[in-house]
Amino acid sequence: MAVITIPKPLKDKLGDEAADAFVEVVNEIDLSARQEAILIAEERFERRLSEEVAGLKQDILRLEGKIYQVKAELEGKIDQVRAELKGKITTSSEALKVELKADKADILKWMFIFWASQIGAVFALLKFFI
Repeated sequence: MAVITIPKPLKDKLGDEAADAFVEVVNEIDLSARQEAILIAEERFERRLSEEVAGLKQDILRLEGKIYQVKAELEGKIDQVRAELKGKITTSSEALKVELKADKADILKWMFIFWASQIGAVFALLKFFI
């Protein structure tokens, strides 16, 4: 708080008691002006704060809507990719089954050739010894 001094000519004219009373009145006016300024600032701050909070709430609601929209889009894309993956797995497994059947037939053919040649070799050896 600022110290108020009364100039000497005014103090001489008013007297010591009146000068002190005048200083008290000025100090009270200053104090009440400061309190009013603080109240006005508080009211402005509260009003501004409530406006900003309301704006933030609206922004949050908009963001929530966008989040749900993005979530729905992602779930749709995930389902689409899942269906494509199942289709590719089914196609690949069918192709693998066909390839395994062909390899199985090829292995049986070579086994038959091996057995036939082994039987022929055994008969040739037996004929050679007999």
